Amino acid sequence: MADSLQQFDLLIRNGQMVTAYGERRADIGVKDGKIVAIESDLGGEARRVIDAAGWLVLPGVIDPHTHMGIPIKDTTSADDFASGSEAAACGGVTTIFDFTVQEKGQSLKEALEVRLQKARDRCSVDYGIHVNVTDAPERWLEQIPELIAAGFRSFKVFSTYREAGMMVTWEQFRRILQQVHAHGGLLLLHAEDNALVESQTAANVNAGRLAPIYHARSRTAEAEAKAVKQAAEIAGELGARLYIVHLSSRAGLEAGLRAREQGVDILLETCPQYLLLDESKYRQPNGHYFITTPPLRTRDDAEALWQALRDGHIDTVGTDHCPFTRAQKESGSGKFHLTPNGLPGVETLLPLLYTYGVAEGRIALPRLVQVLAKRTAEIFGLTDRKGDIRVGADADLVIWNPNEETAIAAENLHGQADWSPYEGMRIAGRVEYTLLRGQVLVEQGEFVGERGKGELLRR
Repeated sequence: MADSLQQFDLLIRNGQMVTAYGERRADIGVKDGKIVAIESDLGGEARRVIDAAGWLVLPGVIDPHTHMGIPIKDTTSADDFASGSEAAACGGVTTIFDFTVQEKGQSLKEALEVRLQKARDRCSVDYGIHVNVTDAPERWLEQIPELIAAGFRSFKVFSTYREAGMMVTWEQFRRILQQVHAHGGLLLLHAEDNALVESQTAANVNAGRLAPIYHARSRTAEAEAKAVKQAAEIAGELGARLYIVHLSSRAGLEAGLRAREQGVDILLETCPQYLLLDESKYRQPNGHYFITTPPLRTRDDAEALWQALRDGHIDTVGTDHCPFTRAQKESGSGKFHLTPNGLPGVETLLPLLYTYGVAEGRIALPRLVQVLAKRTAEIFGLTDRKGDIRVGADADLVIWNPNEETAIAAENLHGQADWSPYEGMRIAGRVEYTLLRGQVLVEQGEFVGERGKGELLRR
């Protein structure tokens, strides 16, 4: 029993505490933004007490993959750091990782500073930044060690999007990976084989096959698998760790798992859209709204990803949150190659994974915490503060009420997109509270916190 005179800023009583190791009923005491006590019956007084009886208390969710206010085709994704971070908080996400946008001729450092300016005093959850390497990588290789030393330890490259000036060649990939690995960083890869994507896209466009389903036919599972295989071979030769973002297919998954069997240190991320949606969405009247990259796949692909998630083969689940309004999606006149590609998702990450993972028996609660918090914190160097409920950690907590049944409706979400790809889907519960470093950001599903107080996380 703790000292009965102990004072807390916040005391959460009677909740079912869930970590990556299991669950138990516990009281949690918070002071100065940190968890300072966890006991079954915690004495002491607090400025505020939350009775969480019948509710689950989870670590704050970490979304490793968002895109706030980035240029895509002739528009910009609808959420900036202000609106996107409030939406994140309302879904139980307390940390996001976003990306720099390297303009032509811009150094990695300059791109990072521009991105930090966009987030500073506007982001309401804590945030980290991955550094994109997309323009003249040989010119900026020397900046990678400096950025890693400054706490920016993760970088991202693309094996496609040559037309947008973002693709790196495999030889450039090798040099970037070698440099990142040599200085203790982590390289992320958007894995699609550009030659396959370009040839299949051109064939469909030239033949007038412009309906949304041809987005999936142009960017195939084969293209994903081929790029994963090529990248993994290089990582294996270098003895380097590699992180594959937004894995979408059985073929890509199998390529990644084969690489692991051969000793490659490869990490795999997937997204809710690849677990819950499929390419039949492209045949609906508003099918172009669902255009995202990689494309939605088949039900067989989704089931393979669920199985891998259950078996521990997939490390993290991020959202690739890149929302557009209906008007923005309509700007391409329904043609797959002209429609801005991306989906909203940061607010629905936890509700969807809890409902269709835990409540439907696909994954256990501790596994949910593992892929949404604990493992992500480990991979991106945040274990001193994030990803767990333990004494000394930041008091980033989500209180989830599993006793309410709700449904997703765009009008009730908090981002700038005026539609949701998950519209009408049942949710087995709701977020009652989201806490960031002991401060209540969300209460009964609504943002009530102080805006723009998210901290930059240097790792």
